[in-house]
Amino acid sequence: MDDMQEKQSQPVSPEPPELVPPDAEQVTPRRGSLMLLLLVAFTVFIILDLAILAYFLLPGKEEKKQAPGRQKQEQSIKSPERGQVVPMENTSSVARTTMAGNRLRDHWLRMQAEAEADGIADWAKESFAAIRDTAAEADRLAAEQQNTKASAKYQEAITALTSLQASRPALLADALTAGTRALTKGNGETAIKSFALALAIDPASEEAKRGLERAKNIDRVLSLYAGARAAWKQSDLRAAATMLEQIRNLDHYFQPAARDLARIRSEQEDMAFNRAMAGFFQALADNREKSARTFLARAEKLRPGSAQVRDGKKQLQQHLVEQKLNRLHGRYTKTAGLEQWQQARDICRQALRVDPRAAFAQAGLEKATKRLALDRAMQAILADPLRLQEKAVLAQARQTLAVAGKVSDPGPRLKRQLTDVAALLAVADRPVEVVLQSDNATEIVIYRVGRMGRFNRKTVRLRPGRYTVVGSRPGFRDVRQDLEVRAGDQPRLTVRCTELI
Repeated sequence: MDDMQEKQSQPVSPEPPELVPPDAEQVTPRRGSLMLLLLVAFTVFIILDLAILAYFLLPGKEEKKQAPGRQKQEQSIKSPERGQVVPMENTSSVARTTMAGNRLRDHWLRMQAEAEADGIADWAKESFAAIRDTAAEADRLAAEQQNTKASAKYQEAITALTSLQASRPALLADALTAGTRALTKGNGETAIKSFALALAIDPASEEAKRGLERAKNIDRVLSLYAGARAAWKQSDLRAAATMLEQIRNLDHYFQPAARDLARIRSEQEDMAFNRAMAGFFQALADNREKSARTFLARAEKLRPGSAQVRDGKKQLQQHLVEQKLNRLHGRYTKTAGLEQWQQARDICRQALRVDPRAAFAQAGLEKATKRLALDRAMQAILADPLRLQEKAVLAQARQTLAVAGKVSDPGPRLKRQLTDVAALLAVADRPVEVVLQSDNATEIVIYRVGRMGRFNRKTVRLRPGRYTVVGSRPGFRDVRQDLEVRAGDQPRLTVRCTELI
């Protein structure tokens, strides 16, 4: 070993420098050669260090180096603390034990520092103190050079701390369970301690943070809950709901409050729904359609899809139909009374679009249609009485008058029409004297009556109506004139051909 150390301590002799003549030019060494030289030197240095380390650490190398049968040399080494004499051959074993103990001690110190930084004393103070006592015992044994025992104690402390750290999840679960159980029982003080311990074990635990916050408010929550129950018992639902809402703001996870609040809300909803439906039926009975719609919409918002709301919609629709039909019926009655039969007919058609089964509209449509046709026929006779000169028109007029006379409930308009048409028909066949004048040279013809010949003055009896009178004369242009003969009139007409061809 000494020889090896001496070899390590001897410097490596550099190669002899090359001899250069004084008058030769100086040569600068290449950069690549210098780098290669440094790399080789560094590699040799590393190999020597590894060899020395292997010499001290590998077991049994002392024995391998000794030749068989060679007498063992013993040298004495005094322990600086115990004064013991250790054989030279056991030096490497002692070193190994010491190094192992140092490694365990360093490991323990690192674990201890990490645990303390992690706040282990906050959640396992007593257990951690006992583990540190074990480590302190290891320190004492190491100081006394009882390395094997010291290593065992260090290992014991390390194992105990590792086990304690591994138990954190279980301890956290126990603390959370205990805190939750205490909250359920209303024990705020115990709950605070349990959740505080859980936060010490895991500062990031949301459940522990939430539980600690709940534990701080549990007394206030329980007081409010008792007040809410009392108000509910007295049917003061609004006050009870208000207190339960306060509880939800303080502790959203307090299940009794959430359950009771849901029940109270349900009762309030039932009451509001019943009020809305009662208002709907009352508004419907009072024919207040807008109010009825408002109440029904309020009820539907409270209970969408409710069977009562569906029935209410049907009743509202039927009511609206009835109301509309009633209004249309009233309008029909008014227009029919005024003998405005076209409007009456249109109203009936509108009513039948609302409800095809509307009886008044079915009957009214038939009546209005007939009366409208009769009114138009009577009015046509009165509007153009001269057409009565035609026998077919006269016959039709007489038939129309007969039908009109059979109407059981004639109004003022029909009565006037009956009188006026009867008067026209009475004189429709009565001839009227018509005076015709000419020049005694013009040939006179009355269409649909006959040739009148030539004359200066002539009286002709004609039935009321329209006539066409034509005059012709050789060498002159024909003359054509219209003649209207009305009952009670004394018409005169002059017909002469005066324009030469």
